[in-house]
Amino acid sequence: MDPIERRPSSETYGQEKTDIDIRQFLREIGIDPERVAIHIIERLQLLEERTKFIGDSERSILHAKQIFAYYKHNAPEKSFSDIEKRTVIAGALFADIGKSGPANASPEEQKFIADMFAVENVMNEKMPVRKFFEEHFSADAAERIEKFQAMGLDPAMTMREFWNKHSPWTLEILRSERRIPSEAIAAAAAHHALENVNPEDIIGNDERFTQYFGENAAFDRAEKLVILLDKYDAARRRGGKNHAEAIEIVRKILGRNSRYAADREFRELIEDMERALG
Repeated sequence: MDPIERRPSSETYGQEKTDIDIRQFLREIGIDPERVAIHIIERLQLLEERTKFIGDSERSILHAKQIFAYYKHNAPEKSFSDIEKRTVIAGALFADIGKSGPANASPEEQKFIADMFAVENVMNEKMPVRKFFEEHFSADAAERIEKFQAMGLDPAMTMREFWNKHSPWTLEILRSERRIPSEAIAAAAAHHALENVNPEDIIGNDERFTQYFGENAAFDRAEKLVILLDKYDAARRRGGKNHAEAIEIVRKILGRNSRYAADREFRELIEDMERALG
């Protein structure tokens, strides 16, 4: 059995945290760690140590594999191609690497940004970052505000504006690493498209990518599956929802997006997720 299918965290949704060796994890999902730059591995290891995001990626990849298997056995005409599978798996893995800060962040700055993202269930997304520090890091809030400003960031921005920065940071980080599959970079960078976060306008009005991402020329079901799995896992782990409730939340998130509410691929993927993961 694939080791990734045995991890208890795949079904406990964050109730207990398993330590993950990033190099071994990469091998388990079919990525040769020797072909990934050390600074990328270090960022992933940092996120594993300080946040739950690698566990989130792990579950999304497990669920993606369940969906691939569902298609193979129940709807072979809809099976994902090898390149689509690689795009989904690597896209799910690298989607949150931007939560370690921008590409030029020092190791200390990466820890600083990761610690901010590690604070979950902040209910007021309009809260200024300055206020966030005062509420969640009261012991050294002034120092953190100063450090935030030193990184060229405005502590007056809202938490939603801050959170949204991780998608363009993901694009910055991955674009500099040519050994990561180009096709996956777009999937990782575009994983908050339903929140209308489109870094560098990489998704064009015609749904084709405006930059070169290898064989991945268009925003289609591989990228959309990465997005839906991310929403599903958030509803399960952070929201504490069961499968049916999580699927309904995913449908509502899609329905609120004017650009994609009626998108056939998104809707079909949700229906298939409902069957495959149920």
